[in-house]
Amino acid sequence: MANPKTALELMQARYEAYVQGDIDFIKKTHDPKTAKGINWKDAEEWSKNSLWFGLEIIETIRGTQFDTDGIVEFKAFYKDKISGKEFIHHERSYFVKKGRHWYYKG
Repeated sequence: MANPKTALELMQARYEAYVQGDIDFIKKTHDPKTAKGINWKDAEEWSKNSLWFGLEIIETIRGTQFDTDGIVEFKAFYKDKISGKEFIHHERSYFVKKGRHWYYKG
């Protein structure tokens, strides 16, 4: 997705990027202020060593095209290809809008 218009659209696009192993998109849409210290190699390995089953959106707060921030709570379902174990990644994510672009902040 070229330029998600809402925090929810960015969340969904980032999930798809993890499914496809597109860590460049994950980096590009991560707020630079909170990206320091992230091990991108580990993120890429997690992405590529997982079989992704789906994304469940639990709640969104703000994050419309008219807001400057928003929260998306979600669950991502996946299976580790190496161990065969299934997991649920449950997160309440904070997003910020700078100019016309949304970023994942944490």
